[in-house]
Amino acid sequence: MKKVFLFCIGGTGLRVMKSVTMLLAAGMDAKGFSIVPVLIDPHIDLEEKRNLQNLTNEYESLHKSIYEGIKQPPANGFFYTDITDISKLKGQQNDYSDPIAEKKPFGQYLNIGKLNSGDINNYLVQTLFSQDNLDNSLSVGFKGSPNVGTVVLGEKIKGANWYKTFCNAFQQEDRVFIISSIFGGTGASGYPILEKKIRQTNDFPIVKNTVMGAVTVLPYYSLEDPATTGSDIDSSNFLTKAKSALAYYENNIESDYIYYVGEQKVKKIYPNDESKQEDTAHFIELVAATALFDFLGKPEERPEKTQALSRSIKEDCEKLTFSKLGDSYSDVVKAVADMTILSRLVHILPDEKQFPLSKNRGFESGFYNDKDFTNLRAFLIRFAKWYEELKDNSRGFDPINIADPYNRKADLSNWISDFSLNAKDESYYLLEMIKASNKDSDNTHTNKFFRWMNYAYKAINKYTDKIK
Repeated sequence: MKKVFLFCIGGTGLRVMKSVTMLLAAGMDAKGFSIVPVLIDPHIDLEEKRNLQNLTNEYESLHKSIYEGIKQPPANGFFYTDITDISKLKGQQNDYSDPIAEKKPFGQYLNIGKLNSGDINNYLVQTLFSQDNLDNSLSVGFKGSPNVGTVVLGEKIKGANWYKTFCNAFQQEDRVFIISSIFGGTGASGYPILEKKIRQTNDFPIVKNTVMGAVTVLPYYSLEDPATTGSDIDSSNFLTKAKSALAYYENNIESDYIYYVGEQKVKKIYPNDESKQEDTAHFIELVAATALFDFLGKPEERPEKTQALSRSIKEDCEKLTFSKLGDSYSDVVKAVADMTILSRLVHILPDEKQFPLSKNRGFESGFYNDKDFTNLRAFLIRFAKWYEELKDNSRGFDPINIADPYNRKADLSNWISDFSLNAKDESYYLLEMIKASNKDSDNTHTNKFFRWMNYAYKAINKYTDKIK
C-alpha cells in the first residue's frame, strides 16, 4: 500500500495530528494511502506528545481488530486507514527527544564555555543569540526561538536513525507531508530544514523527487503576558516572526503544495506555560488537518512550480454551524456526524434486547464486553471530548447538536445545525444494520467486530451521505 510520511513538527504539529487521527477514525478518505506519522518535538516531558502517541496506538489497535482477516475490505469505513509507526517499517526508530534528552542549556550544547572571551566566534554567538537563548534548557523545546531551533534541528536531523529508516522504507508512490507552525521555534525552523534535507537526499532519488506537501499554520492564538507568568515566550512577537518566516519562504520553499492556515484576528488566549502546553483542540488545527486530505487527492505528477493554497469559511462568526462553514466543509461535518451517531449506537445496542442481530450474528453481552468493543467505547469518549473542545473554543466549530443518549425519544433528524436528516430516531439506523446483515453472505472470515462496524457504517452512511 502506498504511504504518506507525515512529519509533525513542534506543538502545533502534534495538535494537528490529533485532528488527523480523529478524522481518519470517522472514515475520512485518505485516497488509498496509509499514514506514517513522525513526531518531531524535542520537549522531553510533554504530556501532549505522550497523549498523541497513545491515541494513535489506540487507533491502530482498533484498525487491526476491525479489519483482521478481511481479504477484501470495503472501500471505506470507520478506522479504515492504516496508521503505522515508522519503527515497524524497517529498523528501529529513535524517539526524536533522545539525542537532546539531557537538560542542558543551549549555550552548553554549543560548547561556548570553551571559547576564549576574545575569540571572534564568541562575538558571533552573542550577535546571533541572546543570553536568554543561551541559558534556556533544550529539554523544553526552543521557546519560540527559530534561530535556536535551526541550529539544533539541523544537526539532529542530519544523522537521525529515523531519517535513515524513512529513506529505506520509502517506495515509488509514497509521499511526504509536513505539518508545522510558522510563529514559534520548533516548527518555524524545522519545516524548511527538513524540506531541504529531503530535496537533497541524492542517495535516494525517489525520496528527493517525491510529491511533497506542507501545511504552515499562521498565528491563531496568543499567550498570557510573560511579565505575569515568568515565561520566556512572548506571543506579541508571533506575528513579526511569521512575517519574517514568510519572507524567507517566498523564495526558498521546495514543497510542491504549501497550505497556509490561520486566523485574521487572534481570538484565544492560552496559559503561558511551556512545560505543560495544555491547549484545547482548536478549529484552525482541524482546518490544517484537512489540508492533508486535499493533498492526498493531488495528481501523481509534480507541478511545475509550488502551488500555494488556503481555505476560507463562509461567514466570519464566533460559532461555526454547517451553513456558516460553507459547503467545502461538508465532508468534515459528515465525519463528525457519523462518529456522533456511532457513539449513540454503541451506547444503546448493548441493552437492546429485541435487536435481531443479537442472536443470529452473535452480538450478545459477550461481544459488547469484549476488549475490542471496550476499546471502541473508550476511543469514542476521546472523540467526544475532542469535539467538545472544538465547540467551546474561540472560534467554535459547532455544526452538531448532540442529543442525550439516554433520551430515546430525542428527535435525531436535526442533529446537524441548518440541515435535516431523514432518520428521526435510532430505529432507522438499527433497521439499516439489519438490512446490511441480510445482504452479507461473506463466509471468508469470522470477524464479528468487523461485521458490526461495517453494518453500523452502512446504516449511518445511508442517511448522512446526503451531507456531501
